[in-house]
Amino acid sequence: MVLDLISGSLNGFLKIKSVSIDDQWDQINRTYLVMFCILSGTIMTFKQNLGSIIHCISDARGDDSSFADAHATFVQDYCAAQGLYTLKEVYDKSWPDEIPYPGILQMKTIGCFPGRQFKNGTPIQCPDEKDLKPFTTVYHVWYMFVPFYFCAVGIAFYFPYTVFRHLSGIYDIKPMLNSLALDIGAYTEEDISRRIDNVSRWLYIKLDPYMNNMLPYTQIVHKHSIFYTVMLVKVMYLATSVSIFYATHRIFDQGNFALYGYDVLMSIPQETSYKVMDTIFPKMVGCEINMWGRTGEQSESLLCVLPQNIGNQYFFLIFWFLLILTILSNCISVIVTIFRFIFVSGSYKRFLATSLLNHEERYKLVFTHVGTTGRYILLLCADHSNPKIFEDLLEIVCSLLIANYHKRKRSRDKGHSRAEGVGTKGRHGLSFVDSTV
Repeated sequence: MVLDLISGSLNGFLKIKSVSIDDQWDQINRTYLVMFCILSGTIMTFKQNLGSIIHCISDARGDDSSFADAHATFVQDYCAAQGLYTLKEVYDKSWPDEIPYPGILQMKTIGCFPGRQFKNGTPIQCPDEKDLKPFTTVYHVWYMFVPFYFCAVGIAFYFPYTVFRHLSGIYDIKPMLNSLALDIGAYTEEDISRRIDNVSRWLYIKLDPYMNNMLPYTQIVHKHSIFYTVMLVKVMYLATSVSIFYATHRIFDQGNFALYGYDVLMSIPQETSYKVMDTIFPKMVGCEINMWGRTGEQSESLLCVLPQNIGNQYFFLIFWFLLILTILSNCISVIVTIFRFIFVSGSYKRFLATSLLNHEERYKLVFTHVGTTGRYILLLCADHSNPKIFEDLLEIVCSLLIANYHKRKRSRDKGHSRAEGVGTKGRHGLSFVDSTV
């Protein structure tokens, strides 16, 4: 019941609804990526809090089983918090031939194996450990923050949509679009006519300033504000996806996350994909604990199993492919949006095809004169309206807009004529004075 409630809430919050003011390219970011992040973060949270995070092999001995249990609990809690590591240089070794697990040596401090000989029988001279360069230790503590990581990524991908809602100035169009997306058979003609009248009045008030207001600010800024907003949001989506991909690559000290998915695919034929996965997400790690015992300070080296990384291997593999597809789709989205806003004729043809209309000059006059903001609103109405309802709606709106357009045009023409008459009279007066003198 709780899961049904959670899934229902997520579905209502994240689903791609029938009425939306952004396009499908943007919904890939704010819906699919956010949904994946919430799902992954939730699963990893339950995984971390409903069981042991790690399992370590401890050499605690003694007849007191309660002491052994307490020691094992202490070891696992300590190592889970800060003690997990692998050795960077050891990843280059062949395993399981030379090393037991990726990044793991039987003993961390040895530089060679005493007693070994060359093939000619010459004994190997092991150097003094003081003269050896120590191994590079790669610590693994980021796995505890994976749920927070996915939460932050989900917020980052949803943030551009909130910017679009607040800057576009057309979020109030959603109730109007909901009233247009209806089944004609389920309503009476009177109800449909009333809705068309209400929407046409709202649409006329919205579009008339874009078409008939000749003020420079309106023509330059207000009339094309949606273009600036949409381009800003799409660039934000692209920058977000690229930044998250780069930041995720930088999180891991070992391996190459930038090529993670590609390397896994290339290693599948050789059945060595587990090596690529274990390099970035090791399932076996080392841990060292310094304790104070009866003989003074004691050090204990442990081998631990990190089952969290089994899930991380596959979650981040899916996430890698989603990020690559999202980056590509965002690049395409930016290019397509620029062409769609700049080339009005193509948008007009799409407008006619979407609304199942035939070309008429009054449609084209309105579509070309309302600016990018007005065209965006008209395309939204065409996408979410019943074609018959939209045709009746467009007839009313076009008639009102064109009538006001011609009215203002005649008013401007009369104003220009008066100004020209005054200017001509003034020039004649000056000429008369000059000739008299």
